[in-house]
Amino acid sequence: MDWKTASSYYETRLTDALNIQRHAVNLANLPQAEVPPKLKQILLQEAQPARRQLERLKKREFRIAVVGLEKAGKSTFVNAWLECDLLPAKGGRCTFTTTQIYSVEHESEQRLEVQAKTEAEFINLLKELEKAQAQEDINTIRTNEITLQEVRQEGNLTFPFTRLEDIREPLKKYVADEKYAHAVLEARLYTNKLAQAEGIVFYDVPGLDSGLAKHVDEAQEMLSDCDAVILVQRFTSLREKELEIIKFTEQGDKNVTVADKLFVFLSRIDSLGSAEAMKTHIQEAAQDWLKRANLPNHRIVSGSAGAYLLLNNIAGEQTKLEIGDTHIIQSHLQRLTGIDDVEILKTDATGIPVIKEKIFDYINTERVAILKKRCEASLNTIISTSEEIYRLVSKNHPENPEQAKLFAENNQRVLFAEWWNQKWLIIKADLQKYYDAYIINKALDNLTANSLTQIEKFREGYLEIVDQEMQKLREETFKKKDTIFLANSNPEFDRMKANFAWREDLYNDISRLLSNIARQLALELQNESLNLVAYMTSLLWGSDQVKARLIENSEDYFLAKLENSLSVLFLRFARPVAEALIRGPINSDTRNKIIKSLGVDIEIVDNYYSGKEPAYSLLKRYVKYGADLLFNLEVRQQVLGITGIVTGIATAAINNEIPQQAVIFEVENDINAFEEYLKFAIFNAASFESYCIQELKGLVDSFREKEGTWTGVALNEWLQGNPLLLAEIPNNLKSQASNLEVSERLRQLSIALKSNILENREKNI
Repeated sequence: MDWKTASSYYETRLTDALNIQRHAVNLANLPQAEVPPKLKQILLQEAQPARRQLERLKKREFRIAVVGLEKAGKSTFVNAWLECDLLPAKGGRCTFTTTQIYSVEHESEQRLEVQAKTEAEFINLLKELEKAQAQEDINTIRTNEITLQEVRQEGNLTFPFTRLEDIREPLKKYVADEKYAHAVLEARLYTNKLAQAEGIVFYDVPGLDSGLAKHVDEAQEMLSDCDAVILVQRFTSLREKELEIIKFTEQGDKNVTVADKLFVFLSRIDSLGSAEAMKTHIQEAAQDWLKRANLPNHRIVSGSAGAYLLLNNIAGEQTKLEIGDTHIIQSHLQRLTGIDDVEILKTDATGIPVIKEKIFDYINTERVAILKKRCEASLNTIISTSEEIYRLVSKNHPENPEQAKLFAENNQRVLFAEWWNQKWLIIKADLQKYYDAYIINKALDNLTANSLTQIEKFREGYLEIVDQEMQKLREETFKKKDTIFLANSNPEFDRMKANFAWREDLYNDISRLLSNIARQLALELQNESLNLVAYMTSLLWGSDQVKARLIENSEDYFLAKLENSLSVLFLRFARPVAEALIRGPINSDTRNKIIKSLGVDIEIVDNYYSGKEPAYSLLKRYVKYGADLLFNLEVRQQVLGITGIVTGIATAAINNEIPQQAVIFEVENDINAFEEYLKFAIFNAASFESYCIQELKGLVDSFREKEGTWTGVALNEWLQGNPLLLAEIPNNLKSQASNLEVSERLRQLSIALKSNILENREKNI
């Protein structure tokens, strides 16, 4: 089978095999398929060289890598091959980037393409040079910043040509001139001088010992993606970097050996001093290669590419300077080889026609066999591994998705019900722990030092509300004071009348204050209830059904219910205190009648007072004496048996009988007393804490009673693929679609395998 037929055949075979590999890997990626990781790894590893080979076949390219150390003579070798002293060759580094040489059939197709580095690629080069401490290269780039920037700005360039000599200068400029080459990514030369066979490509890469990781990476990538390798070797034994060439070649193509595709050109034999030295050099190199890579002698050719250029009058001035005088080289080669015939000396002694003949013979006769060896190994590995995956998975999963679906649904519903029964016990336990720790504070170990229970937060919220509302009340009350005082001065200030008028307005404001507090308390309790509902919602994986089932009708309805209940409790005890303290002045008939009418309600408030000031411990007593219990030494001692007053506030305003100040003093202290009772008596007297616990416990009880509801919710969340629920359940209860996916992917792999078998039966190599 010729190369063209083989290329087409294996392009199809590799395409089919990689399609099978894709289906097998897709199946192996599913955890529930339970494919051994080793099988998947084999497929992933084998796919890499197979894809590289397929890409070469699609492009109809046969890639030959020309590699070696710096100054081994790679560029000179390529020049000799092309019969043109084209690629630069000089004493220092003369190749800064990869040069690719493509074989084309027609002269009109010949061209040079130069691909410039992008800014990002150029910056990466600078970083790499700094990392490698390649200071000489860094200094060169800094010196030539302007020209290197011009190359990047020009972008990609194309130079058509007829003769190779025509593009010598631009090629030298962009490949070897340090003023420009550092900004070039790669150069591609298309010529009809490379080979008669279609699709031949030479890769001339900078030396592996350049010190730059970029060049090593390029060589490794190239050796992993080539069909043949020509190593230009200068020394007898292999150097460390040349050993890397063997390693990279083996890594990139595990299905064929290095000896299958490697050719060695022992270069610069004309630099040896004698025929004996040359003979020893060749023998030692052959033995070294046989030991290291089992490379046969016929794959090793000795010679001198420079001498070939000189003796055939192809060498340019630079090459002549590097190699020496033509006559001297000719005489020296004659002494080394014993060949007197000048024409034979030009060819056989230089080794270039010999290695070209060997490469062309390889291209024409051996490469099909190597291609078959390489591809068949990949094909067998991919297909046999994929078949093994199919066999293992098909034991536990049917190919028919409908059968898989029915089986999975029946089995998983039973398994889910079993799992849910255990999960419900855990949910109830978690809810109880949360309620004990964060609602009624039974489990203090679960709280940090700064944590508050929901009840404590409710109390804190109540005190904040009272502070805010009382502050607004004071501001509003004293804003009205002057107007009320002036209205009750006709012509003189009427102390009693003003006191009653001010208190009447104040009492109306307090009524509104109590309603506001009740509403805000309801909002606080609603927030605490919603926090509890949010926790219960989290127990059921965020299902929106939880809130809908626990908070009937709507949040507004729930809030109105709470507000109504709290208002009843609040006003039951707050309103009597407001009546007693605000309605009438101290010692007024109004005040005395209110006290008598309230009866035991006032005494109930006393039972719940938790403040520290004795003057407030009995509401009736404070209503009778007022601020004197706080600031009158005689009254405090006589009534309370306490010496000293609460603050340093003087009673001069009262003693000097300044009516306005006396009224202000009395009303202000009654307001203070009202706030004191709101803070330290009313909350407990109204049993807000018990009511709060009752409401929150009611939500907990309601949640626990709805086990049947939550069973349906859990089932729905599972069927709908709630990710929070799926994260908890065992692997065998994951989404049903996953099990169906195994069957579907298994079916796809089966189709691909069967199709491959049928196609192979119809083909005959």
